[in-house]
Amino acid sequence: MRVEIRDREALSSLSLLSLRTYLKSRQWNDEGDWGNRATLFSKTHENRKWEILCPFRDTFADFAETMGEAISVLATVENRSQLDVFHDLERTGADVIHVRSPNGMAEKALSLRQNTEMLDAAYSLLASAARAAEKPSAAYRGRTSSNVTDYLDNVLPLPGYHEGYDLTLHSPVPAGFGTQTDFGDAYTAPFPRRATKQLSKALHYTSRAITESVSGDTLEPFSQVVKEGVSANLCESVATLAENGRGIEIALFWAGVRPSNVPDTNYKFSENSAGILSEAADFLRRNDPSFDEHLIAQVVKLEKKPNNFDGKAVLLTVRDERLVRIQVEFEQPVYDLVIQAFRNQEFVSLDGDILPTSNGYELRQPRNLTFVENNG
Repeated sequence: MRVEIRDREALSSLSLLSLRTYLKSRQWNDEGDWGNRATLFSKTHENRKWEILCPFRDTFADFAETMGEAISVLATVENRSQLDVFHDLERTGADVIHVRSPNGMAEKALSLRQNTEMLDAAYSLLASAARAAEKPSAAYRGRTSSNVTDYLDNVLPLPGYHEGYDLTLHSPVPAGFGTQTDFGDAYTAPFPRRATKQLSKALHYTSRAITESVSGDTLEPFSQVVKEGVSANLCESVATLAENGRGIEIALFWAGVRPSNVPDTNYKFSENSAGILSEAADFLRRNDPSFDEHLIAQVVKLEKKPNNFDGKAVLLTVRDERLVRIQVEFEQPVYDLVIQAFRNQEFVSLDGDILPTSNGYELRQPRNLTFVENNG
């Protein structure tokens, strides 16, 4: 089906350099400036010379119309739909993450539940990479930073993902000139490129950790690559994608408007690897210290009777979507509050540092202890 692109907003959203990058990559000839408004590109196809104007600025009143005319010419020359050309132009302005099942699932229509699970897993995958770009951690909990939130708000799924286990995500990046070092500027890459770079790096080390864990019969290799961006969140996301897709391929392509000297990458995870990754996620969470964590909990045990209470107690809370018991020792000023919470089975709010122990977790330096209002 042939579709014409007439949406001014969609055409105006294209990167200023996307058309220029696209034309150069397809051997269109640069004929030089056309006045002070555009560069003229030409190409001979089937004994006819075709011309396209590439605007200098996206603030020109006719920018959208000029881009629409260019797309129309390209669609004719390439014998493709304008929609396909438009998506390719979008891609030159964005790093592309392509998630696809190689085992036939990409061709089967998905239910609402399956689509939701795929999108949730992809979202978590990118979120974990973006958070690792700020600071690597074995597990991420709580709110994301404004950098990560802004990045995720700008990543767009291409139309068509509902047709099968096949999802293409565009992560827009600022334009760069010349081949960029370290996936970005010579100094500091823009955050969207740093996030995609971190995703590629983390997937590489996740794949390697799977191999080493199988050969060594231990999950310790996953702990050793946390500093490379591997986290429980990322392992869990890949596990979900690999299990539901009966295997998964995750390919990354770098934006044409910000050229990289690093090749595109492709990572494959089998359905069998999903179990290993799920165990690795649990392993990383269990062994991950968490500082300044906020808890809503119940005091379910006092180590000594109230009249002899020495501050040692057990809390019950939900952590990583599971009920867990946490050992804690309170200071004397809050003894009465802790005893009251225990007797009345009231929920309390508090902060502290959670550390794994040989038989569970311990909360150190408990602080800001208060009752939770309206917990019923």
